[in-house]
Amino acid sequence: MFHSFVSSKELAEITIILKDLYRLSNLYLPTSLNLPSHQELSSHEFLHIMSHHVVVRDDQEPALIFANGLSCSRELVGQLLEWSPKVIALDGAFDRLADWGIKVDVVLGDMDSLNQGALGTMLDAPGSFETERQERAQAYVGQRQDGVLCVHTPDQEATDLEKALRWAYDQGHRAAHVLWANGQDADHFIGNLHALAAVPKDFAVTMVQDQSRIFRLPNQFSKGYAAGTRLSLWPFPTAYGVRTENLVYALHGEELHLGKRVGIRNQVDRTAIVRIDHQEGCLMLQEPLSNPL
Repeated sequence: MFHSFVSSKELAEITIILKDLYRLSNLYLPTSLNLPSHQELSSHEFLHIMSHHVVVRDDQEPALIFANGLSCSRELVGQLLEWSPKVIALDGAFDRLADWGIKVDVVLGDMDSLNQGALGTMLDAPGSFETERQERAQAYVGQRQDGVLCVHTPDQEATDLEKALRWAYDQGHRAAHVLWANGQDADHFIGNLHALAAVPKDFAVTMVQDQSRIFRLPNQFSKGYAAGTRLSLWPFPTAYGVRTENLVYALHGEELHLGKRVGIRNQVDRTAIVRIDHQEGCLMLQEPLSNPL
């Protein structure tokens, strides 16, 4: 057994190392590792958490996508930029990032929101064909930052965030953090949740805000949380066969459906692993950024 050859002191030291590795790995977000205290974990549970949450990716860091909603703190942005991910800005976010001094790798969208929308009027002028639109957008972006790739996506059947996620996935990214997605208008935020729900299951996308993050759950999910941590389950629009372990308000195979029943503001019962499973549909989890243990 694990505890037969690792002392409590050594286990505490390993936990500290794992917390640092988790922060640097940036798999979900560079915050403290959500490990319950070793006194409350069996050997199997401890190894289970390590295998699920300390992962070194050899290919790349998660892409960092900036929508055009409410800004988060500069500290949070700085944490997510620590390992130099590819920075993708929706066209409405590009100027704000440039004003912050953040280097953008890709600006994507229909380009109508560049320069606070002033460029959009120019691009819509008579005789402004697709190639000319792209050239003008590239010229404007190049005046502000060097080496930025402009990806013109005029498709009006999808939001800019949907198009950015699709582009990142097609480029080989299998993980992404989305910032500034808490839209200033409710329809923007709902549209961003739709974009999150529409990504392929092998694309791990996390919508990050200053106090919380939202991500789509796999059919089987487990993670260590501190007692009292608030968790919310959002079906989008329906999740079938939802089962939970170690939540105050347990679910035993129920159906969650927007407009009928959701699972918001639940709480972790005790400091240990929480398990959330669902059979079909789309289920999202909102959790706090900090999980003090």
